[in-house]
Amino acid sequence: MSKELEFLIDVVKQAGNMITDEFEVRAKDGHGDLITNFDTEIEQYIIKRINEEYPGFDIVSEEFNSKKELTDNCFTIDPIDGTINFAHHIPLWAIQVACVKEGKTCAAVIYIPKLNEMYYADENGAFLNGNPIHVNNLDVNKGLFTIEGPNSIQGELRMIKRARQYRALYCAAVNFAFVACGRLSATCLVWDTYWDYIPGIYICEKAGAVTYHAEKMHIAANNNEFLQELIINAGVNENEVLSISKKED
Repeated sequence: MSKELEFLIDVVKQAGNMITDEFEVRAKDGHGDLITNFDTEIEQYIIKRINEEYPGFDIVSEEFNSKKELTDNCFTIDPIDGTINFAHHIPLWAIQVACVKEGKTCAAVIYIPKLNEMYYADENGAFLNGNPIHVNNLDVNKGLFTIEGPNSIQGELRMIKRARQYRALYCAAVNFAFVACGRLSATCLVWDTYWDYIPGIYICEKAGAVTYHAEKMHIAANNNEFLQELIINAGVNENEVLSISKKED
């Protein structure tokens, strides 16, 4: 295990220990997004640890450094991905951190505390609680998939015509982690926030996934067939008129 990964695992474990079932919630914006006191407290803790251990590295993070771009040596931090799930006591939320060194991701961790699942990866492969993990081998007709992000319903409706096994988990970190361990076959994040996809994409790649990146489209899939279907169907079309037919009784 690399030094960077050992550091990330320790930091994320300690951050997870900070969380209790008593928390404060407030509106983050006017679009229904929420933030809790733990989003800020955990991010501040992780930033402090990084500054102590890696003082020359930049930080790109959701709450305090969201406008920064990736650099050759930096960390990405999402203190609680799936905050709305967290705030409603749904266990599908995660702490996720990645280390980029010399222009390449070299270590990443996704920790799902309520499931007691620690996903992590470095050049040695991808692991869940110490055990090696790998993507599944299901085809498009059998594998489960997710599409996450603003306006994702367009892609969901198009994709369901090709592969009907859609699930909505509302947490990008959990989606990528579940692809890496084979529970899901593919996931697409229809958004460009670094902290949401850098850790998960890396863990998925180390678990054998194929990946794809474009503007507002970051995909990890178990095979090229699933990948191509998501590339074709999951993207946001700003000119598309969404029409949902009411089912007749």
